[in-house]
Amino acid sequence: MVRQGTGSDSFAAVFNAHHKQAVRLAYLLTSDPHQAEDIVADAFAKVYVRWKKGEVRDVGAYLRRAVANEANSKLRRRYLERREASKRSGDDRGVRLVDDHAADQDVVWQAIQRLPDRQRQAVVLRYYEDLSEAETADILGCSVGTVKSQVSRGLARMQELLSASGLSAASEGGGI
Repeated sequence: MVRQGTGSDSFAAVFNAHHKQAVRLAYLLTSDPHQAEDIVADAFAKVYVRWKKGEVRDVGAYLRRAVANEANSKLRRRYLERREASKRSGDDRGVRLVDDHAADQDVVWQAIQRLPDRQRQAVVLRYYEDLSEAETADILGCSVGTVKSQVSRGLARMQELLSASGLSAASEGGGI
C-alpha cells in the first residue's frame, strides 16, 4: 500500500486496514494475546513516526517487520528474565515463572468450567468473590449447609480434575 497522505485520517485508514493482521502475526509469534496487542501498539507508534515523515512506501511490509522486531525484543527480554531467574541462589521453591502460573490458572479455570452449575457457582462465590458462606447462600437462595456441601463437592471434583491434569492444590499454594 503506497501512502497517499500524511494526515491522521489517512493513517487511521492504514491502521484499520492492517491492525487485525498485525495482531494475528504478533499472536502467532508470541502465543500471548495481551502481549500481541502491546507489540502491535508499539509497532504502529513507531511506524506512524516514519510514515508521517514520508519514509514508508509499503506500510504492510514495514508494519510486519516492525511487529516481528517488537516480538523478538519481547521474547528476548523474556528469555533473559528466565535465565537470570535460574541463576538466583537460595531457596526458590516458592518462585514460579509468570508463564507457569498462567498455565496453572488456565487448568484451574478449565476445571471450574467442568463443575455442575451449582457447585461452580458456590466455589466461585466463595473463593473468587471471597464471600462468606452466609453471603453465598443468600445469593444462591439456599441454606448455608447447602453452600457448604456444594463447595465441598465442587472442591473434591476439582481436585480430581487437577490431579488428572498433573496440577494439585498443593502446587497452587494450598488453595484455588
